[in-house]
Amino acid sequence: MNPLHKIYLQALINQSQQESSQQVKQEENSQKQNVQYLQKQQLLQIIQQCQTQYQPIQQVSKPPTLIEVQNQVTSYFQKIILQKQTINLSNVLEVQLPYFLIIMGNLIIYGLENCSADKEIVADLLSQYKANPLKISMSGSLFQTIALLFRSELINYDQSTKYLANFLLFRDDFCDIFFNALYCYQISQGQTVSQQIGFTQIHQIIKKQQDDVWTTFTFKLLSQQQQKLTKDQFLMQFNRYTQSLNNFFTKSNFIMDLVAQSVKQTAKLHNDQIFQEYLLIMGSFKATTQDFLKKATQVFFEETAELDLLRFSSNTIKVHKQMNCQILFILPMLLQLESQYLDHIIQNGFTEMQVKNSSNYYLKMIEKLKSKCVYNGEEECNCKKCQCIRRNRNSAKESQKKKREALEKLGPLQDEFNKLQKKVKQLETENQYMTSLLFDVFKHPSVEKIASQFLEPLTKIIADSDPIDEC
Repeated sequence: MNPLHKIYLQALINQSQQESSQQVKQEENSQKQNVQYLQKQQLLQIIQQCQTQYQPIQQVSKPPTLIEVQNQVTSYFQKIILQKQTINLSNVLEVQLPYFLIIMGNLIIYGLENCSADKEIVADLLSQYKANPLKISMSGSLFQTIALLFRSELINYDQSTKYLANFLLFRDDFCDIFFNALYCYQISQGQTVSQQIGFTQIHQIIKKQQDDVWTTFTFKLLSQQQQKLTKDQFLMQFNRYTQSLNNFFTKSNFIMDLVAQSVKQTAKLHNDQIFQEYLLIMGSFKATTQDFLKKATQVFFEETAELDLLRFSSNTIKVHKQMNCQILFILPMLLQLESQYLDHIIQNGFTEMQVKNSSNYYLKMIEKLKSKCVYNGEEECNCKKCQCIRRNRNSAKESQKKKREALEKLGPLQDEFNKLQKKVKQLETENQYMTSLLFDVFKHPSVEKIASQFLEPLTKIIADSDPIDEC
């Protein structure tokens, strides 16, 4: 056989062997894949069987979490709101707390006693809450529902409960703000994580037993519970903060309504100290908000692009001291003031008596401040007040401009006028000297004899040389 034929035949044999070995490998791989697929299917079936078999057991043995109990209380209160029923509360708490916290605590205990939650965990919670109400915490939905209950005036406790309908913490435009600034993460049984606002956090804001309580609250409010506060975030959140407070001071609110009532009603509603404090807070906010924003932005972010709580705290003290105001603390200050006012009303009792007081003065001052816009004519605001301020400012600037232009034109004329005045004074002085000299000459004996010959013409010359009138 030709060597070339042998080589060609050998190549064909090798190619055939390779193709057959590749086919065997493909078949083996295919079988392996089929086996793996079957194993996966079987494993899924086993998992599903286990879940079906053990799921009921897990549901039965799993204890209810705090958030689940709170959801039951929330649903119970929501039904009461929809049906417009009235809740009659009695005090079961033997502790000293601000009035609104006492009402809230009794309301939550009432909800736990009447909801359909697990009795064992409810009993445990009731025991804790009655012994120490500061352990009470609320989810966001429960807190909002309680606020709606107060705003709907469905709570009947005593004659002062009606005032909670306009209390700052329960207002629809502020309850979310307080919750977002005060909530903490809480882990309950079953590793369930939830956002909770506690009586402890609210009570700390009211009592302010530590200096950094309000600073921490404001930092969380502006940073939205983040660890750092950036410049853009500060500007955006401060603008929202300003708008919310401006609406608060402009529209009806708890203290302003009671000031108006105390003008015509009773001594129990009047409190000079609280009214004065409210006026100071309102006046400070209305007068210095925009100046404060410029100063705070400069101080806060002059050396850094973001702030942590420690740096924010030290800079806040610095800015407040320089501006002689506490704008960043206005919200907790108002909550504290309203709580003190409620406690004052409770302590004064309910006997109504006419009394002469200065409430009318406070009411007039509040009405006057209400019309003052915090933007004070800045371009960011287009209210009538700011438009009027801008027009007045532009008019004043135009008037000043015209005065400057007139003075510039009068400058050369003034110089010439001054030169003429100097010449006039010089001539007057010379004339007086000459007149005096001539009179002395005529008094001389040798001249006196011949004076009659030219005295009359000389007198006429002197009369014609009267002092020149000033321009």
